[in-house]
Amino acid sequence: MKLSASDEFHLEKVGDSNTKITVYRAVPVTVSYKGQKQEVMTSKQTVGDALIELGYNLEDVDAAPGLDSKIQANLDIAVTDSAAKLQALQLKREEQMKPKVQTDAGPLNYTGVYTMEATAYLPTDGSSTGTTAMGIPAAYGVVAVDPNVIPLGKHVYIPGYGTAIAADTGGAIRGERIDLCMESYGQAMDFGRRNVTVYVLD
Repeated sequence: MKLSASDEFHLEKVGDSNTKITVYRAVPVTVSYKGQKQEVMTSKQTVGDALIELGYNLEDVDAAPGLDSKIQANLDIAVTDSAAKLQALQLKREEQMKPKVQTDAGPLNYTGVYTMEATAYLPTDGSSTGTTAMGIPAAYGVVAVDPNVIPLGKHVYIPGYGTAIAADTGGAIRGERIDLCMESYGQAMDFGRRNVTVYVLD
């Protein structure tokens, strides 16, 4: 029995001394994917196995006829991206299109950006216990905002200050104003009052 390079054979032991040889003859099939046609010889028994042999990841593709369909000579197999892969590609494209700001922690997505008048405060300025409107301790990296502009709990990035959480409010903080918590009186005085760019992070 002569086998071609594309044929396969399987050996199966039958009884104590006999061996059964099953030969799978390669047949021609055509695989179409994204407008490209590939004519191949395959000895695989199902469409799915033939596609694996050609390097396809079955989690990423659908096929017509189906992946479990039997291979026949001159079979046309149409391969398309699976719904899961298409969704993943769409999410990746959307992620790549989101605006980003470069921070010390790397690029971060943001949903809004404001130019705000900024002042500085110390942890005990608003409360003798140093507790914010959200109930967390005031410290560097906590900022006071107008919740009508930036909702409490949102994370923001301010160049020159860093990443912070909008966790506090203040009687004078109305509209596009922001109060940055500092670590010391000297640091607060050095900051003074200035305009800053505030990125509201995604």
